[in-house]
This record gives sequence, C-alpha cells and structure tokens, in this order.
Amino acid sequence: MIKSSLKKIGLTDGEIKIYLALLELGSSSVGAIIKKSGISGSKVYEILDKLEDKGLANHIIKNKVKHFEPASPEKIINYLEEKEKDIQQEKKNIQKIIPDLLLRQRLAKKSEAKIFMGFEGAKTVWEDAIQNLKKGDEILGWGLTEQPESWESYFNEREKFRDNKGIIHKSIINEKYKSLYNVRSKFKNTKIKFFPKELEMPTTIEIWGNKVALFVITKENPITILIESEAVANSFKKYFDILWKGAKK
Repeated sequence: MIKSSLKKIGLTDGEIKIYLALLELGSSSVGAIIKKSGISGSKVYEILDKLEDKGLANHIIKNKVKHFEPASPEKIINYLEEKEKDIQQEKKNIQKIIPDLLLRQRLAKKSEAKIFMGFEGAKTVWEDAIQNLKKGDEILGWGLTEQPESWESYFNEREKFRDNKGIIHKSIINEKYKSLYNVRSKFKNTKIKFFPKELEMPTTIEIWGNKVALFVITKENPITILIESEAVANSFKKYFDILWKGAKK
C-alpha cells in the first residue's frame, strides 16, 4: 500500500526504497543506507540527490562524513503541492502553444485523393468549394468545352451563389461555349478567358485552397477526382497562371 501510493505520486522504485530506509534508520551514512535499501553504491548518491531536490531528504556533516536524514512524511504533501503548481504552470504553457501545434498538424496533412461518381458526386465536390471558401478567395479553372444541359443549369445557379458570396472564379473555357459565357460573364466576381475552338477536352480542372478537382464529363460515367495536397495545388496554380496569361480575352 505504502510503496504503491508513493509510486503513484511520481517516486521511482529506488527513491521509495531509500526514503523508507531513511525513515527506519534516521540519520545515516551512505554505507548503512546501501545495506538497508539494497540499492547499489553507484546509484545511491544519484537517488539521494533526487530525494533532496524533492524535499524528502537532507544531509549533514558529522566528523567530516556526510550523513543523510529523511524529511518528515508530512513533507510529501508539500512535495505534491509544489508538483501541482508545476503542473498548472505547464498546463498554461501548453495552452499557449496549442494553436501552433494545430497549425503544424494542418500543414503536415498528408495528400489525399477521393473519387466521386456521377452528377451527384460532381455536385458534392463543387459544394465543398463554394460552401467552405470565403469572400476574396479564388477558384481557378480551365478546360470546359461543354456539359450536359442539366449540369449547366445546376452549375450556373451555384455559380450565382458563389459570386454573391464574393468568391472569385477565374475560368478558361473553349470559345465555342458561348452559352456559358453569356450567363456567367454577368457575374461581377467571375473572370473568363478562352481557349481556341480546336482545343476541346471533356475534362475540367478546378483549384481552390489546397485542393484540385478533375471533372471528367462524359455522358455515360462522369467521374470527379478530388486531390487534397498543398504541393499539388500549388503546382496546378502555377500551370494555371501560364495558361491564363496566354488565353484570349
């Protein structure tokens, strides 16, 4: 009971053996402590120093020989009170650095890729962008040639929501796609440039934050691939900047 209680408050097995030995011996030389506790001579001085640091032992010099004495068991309460103060201070220190630790965790987030099937999957990915971004944030995209009428109707409506929210959308589309331009060019937070008619593709790429979405728009089995990676998103943004500079107004 005694040993387990002392262990729970942070004393090591060696500290417990020597402290109990001191209580029974009183003022004692190192030799007597070694014999009583069973702790080797090479470890005794180190453990006695730790007990003194914790206020549970002290020493005096008798005839030029160091003798050690136990502190009163009541000092254990003092030790616990000091330990509690240290814990409270450490708690305050940890609370101060938690925001930085959380930031490091977010920045170190591993790359992740998800696949979404069908029109509903494409909607899920697009809602991720327009719901989580805020005013002044950007979505960068290119590659749109055409899409099913039902898609166009839905995305035009959600583009209006995105525009009203103040999220900027820069998009490079095929110059054949006039119906989309006629609708979206009226949105104040929308900027559109064009690829030549010859450059057609069934894929649209959209970038926001640390995410890249590839919308593979086919009538049979449309697929959307969402990649979450800071490095990948940054590389696609650089590619977009090159395309944007060369695209037609």
